[in-house]
Amino acid sequence: MKVAILDDELHCVESLVLHLQSLFPEITVVYKSTNSVEALSKLQEIDFDLLFLDIEMPVMNGFELLNNMEEISFDVIFTTAYSQYAVKAFKAQAINYLLKPIDEEELKSAILTYKANKEISIRTPENLEKLLNNFIIGKSLKDKIAIPVSDGIEFIDVADIVYCQSHSNYTSIHLGNNKTLMFSRTLKDTEVILSKYGYLRIHQSYLINPSHLKKYVRHDGGSVIMSDDTQIPISASKRNNIMSYLDSLNT
Repeated sequence: MKVAILDDELHCVESLVLHLQSLFPEITVVYKSTNSVEALSKLQEIDFDLLFLDIEMPVMNGFELLNNMEEISFDVIFTTAYSQYAVKAFKAQAINYLLKPIDEEELKSAILTYKANKEISIRTPENLEKLLNNFIIGKSLKDKIAIPVSDGIEFIDVADIVYCQSHSNYTSIHLGNNKTLMFSRTLKDTEVILSKYGYLRIHQSYLINPSHLKKYVRHDGGSVIMSDDTQIPISASKRNNIMSYLDSLNT
């Protein structure tokens, strides 16, 4: 098995090499680096099976490096000192990780788990996107969501979203600056992500940010006007959601 190591701290790189040589002499370290920018091109030129990737690095962190790669043809074991957030994110996505400083027994367990579960991979854009969302919710980007776009992943402030509209298996996300992004998730999935921020489902096809609510209109079954002047109908089955919210404003 061929592995690569990327960590901005040289002593972490060299320590991991020694641990691997001691525990798994059949493993070959084909590339090691402390420079994430240099590694971005090098990792796409060489053939290997597994990357040990540090998350927090200057200039380009581990997630940004993966996001900027044209193709991920290898598996990843993340290394991080940020246990509180990393453990939650990685467990949610069933992805292997090691907490620094790396313990030999934990390294051994991680390698054996990887060998036994090679089908668990971050190689698909969907898995990478989910991992990003799981990680950023608890960390410095806690009020953002990750939206895949044609040239990468765009981080959107949840406060900037006015409303979301269903388009079968996709959701259009309408922002306060009149920009619209297409999200490759159903509105139901989008609701799961945004419900923790107080978003309201007022129609089978619409999810709104109540912070952008401008007016409630009673006639024609009821509707709301948002901050961008879009008028959105309220379905009978979802009426209680918006009425409960409006009642809470007066208590």
